[in-house]
Amino acid sequence: MQSRFFRARDGLRLHYLSHPCTQAESASYCILLHGFTNDAHVWDGLVGALQAKHHVLALDQRGHGDSDWDPARKYSHWQLAEDLQDFLVSLGDATVHIVGHSLGARVAILALESMHHSVTSLTIVDAGPEVSPEAGERLVNDVMQLPEHHADVQAYLDCLARIYVMADTEALARLASFGLRVKRGRLMTKTDPAFTPGIWHKSPEFRRLDKEKGELSVRLWRALGALTLPVHIVRGQASSILEHSLALKMVQVLGDRGLLSVVPRAGHAVMLDNPVKSAALIAQFIQNAASETGVTRIEKELESRV
Repeated sequence: MQSRFFRARDGLRLHYLSHPCTQAESASYCILLHGFTNDAHVWDGLVGALQAKHHVLALDQRGHGDSDWDPARKYSHWQLAEDLQDFLVSLGDATVHIVGHSLGARVAILALESMHHSVTSLTIVDAGPEVSPEAGERLVNDVMQLPEHHADVQAYLDCLARIYVMADTEALARLASFGLRVKRGRLMTKTDPAFTPGIWHKSPEFRRLDKEKGELSVRLWRALGALTLPVHIVRGQASSILEHSLALKMVQVLGDRGLLSVVPRAGHAVMLDNPVKSAALIAQFIQNAASETGVTRIEKELESRV
């Protein structure tokens, strides 16, 4: 694992973890995009399933992890999509697969709508163009109730455990071990406190962009329907963020390009709740997409029905 940085077009320094391919001589890239308030290490359990055949690049989105906090507080889906586009440009003509969780998946959908980079497949982990107001408020409230400072990593882990109630113990402990930074002599989480109001409809910047670019959910539905690549939708069985009816509607919009898998014993944080099953499903889909089989009836056997 190597820690690296790249510059977004506005000059912000953004961090990513590079996990070079361990076996193949000429490998494609898997880009992993975390969700709201997480960081690149949320994907640590997936890396091993992909690294034998792909270079795995896990990004810290602006305001998260070891990426810069944006002094202008440009925290919006559109800004994060622009950052992803900048990163894709830096890879040139390489073959790329994208895996995004929650916010990261929505960002990827928007980025691909207006970019002609040849991405081979997209995996959407527990995310949709819409989020019910109740589920969205619960998610925001969980984050807002976290203490600003923590005595040590164990105290932070205890807080996370109250939010991620279904999470695998080892996966959550690893996430907590990378999730704090020292600021003014005290331990605090790495996510910029300004990110939450910026991304969740509560800032003047969001309202301005929503007016200029159109309602976000409408844009996401349109962008999803315009995708021409294989798309894998991975839903946590107990998720309240991606309801089953919404996931089915997404597959319907995608037609033959879409595949739905349901991961048992998992809520919204699929890769933390059931890292083994989710990694196997994601890796198999990417392998099939890489071999140019597309989404076929045979691939439907990957689905984990409940």
